[in-house]
Amino acid sequence: MEKVKLSLKDALQLESELNGLVNQQTGEIIYDGFLKQNLSIIKKYELKETVEFLQNERKKVNELKDELIKKHGEDDGKGGLMVRTFDEVVDDKGLVISRKFNEKYLEFDKEYAELLKKEIEFDFPEVTKEDLIRAGETQDDYIVLFKLVKK
Repeated sequence: MEKVKLSLKDALQLESELNGLVNQQTGEIIYDGFLKQNLSIIKKYELKETVEFLQNERKKVNELKDELIKKHGEDDGKGGLMVRTFDEVVDDKGLVISRKFNEKYLEFDKEYAELLKKEIEFDFPEVTKEDLIRAGETQDDYIVLFKLVKK
């Protein structure tokens, strides 16, 4: 294991690449997950330790995102809160003639982006090109994982 330093944004991306990701609205599989590939049992064990840490980071980020939604959001009419991206400009007949960014959304987006820039350091097992070959064919595009592969 070696220490790696990533932004929270990249760390959350890495967790999805390792563990898999499904679009909650459509059910579409975005990543099968590197852990589901043909890896040695030791490599899977080491990666699972990393995934557990990253899942905890995702939980913290989601809690803070919820705080930002409470701070900048408004009632969605269904008992929840939302941060509207746009405000609509209507004419005297009620027709939408233009849209502009909602100021509260811009504030939310700025604060959330700032959070995702924060860097964290964690242990990551060595992943080599041989591990990738052993893993086999996949449709997954491991954006962050590939950056961490030992050459």
